[in-house]
Amino acid sequence: MNFIETLKKSSQNLSKIQPMCICAMMLALRIVLGMFTNFTLSFAPFVKIGFSFLPIVIVAYLYGPVCAAVVSGLGDILSIIMSNPTAFSIMPGITLCYIFEGFLLGVALYKRSGLKNIIFAFILALFLCRLPLNTYVLHLMMNIPYAKLLLYRSAILIPFSVVEVSLSYFVIKYLSKLKILQTK
Repeated sequence: MNFIETLKKSSQNLSKIQPMCICAMMLALRIVLGMFTNFTLSFAPFVKIGFSFLPIVIVAYLYGPVCAAVVSGLGDILSIIMSNPTAFSIMPGITLCYIFEGFLLGVALYKRSGLKNIIFAFILALFLCRLPLNTYVLHLMMNIPYAKLLLYRSAILIPFSVVEVSLSYFVIKYLSKLKILQTK
């Protein structure tokens, strides 16, 4: 399946009832996980790690890049609104990074369940989005030198990617066995 067909099929999922219901459930799970499982380390307050990536991986695998980008972006906005509803809580740059990350995961994982695909997806997300773009937005927000932020974030996010890949592999392996979730 080429890139244009992938985008077309993924966007068509937004008009079907079963994919929309599952995306809504994954959005709710993303919000809950974003509110309760994300945490920052005391020595690096500008690095957030957690497990809110799992619903995005599920949507990316089942329904592709468009659905994953929508769930990822809405999940970021809604989890911020529900946990800290101040006017300056939402950072459009960070939200755009989440949308781009969901899109990249969807492109790499849509209907693909191999470990190589999962590793490739997280390498794309890490080196095209999380490290360069998120770090740049944080650099602009916090006025901390970009190189220093990049070093701290790399030292934490690269090792944590092993955990993300491992959990994603087991989740996708399980999902690939469920026939009820497979769309035509």
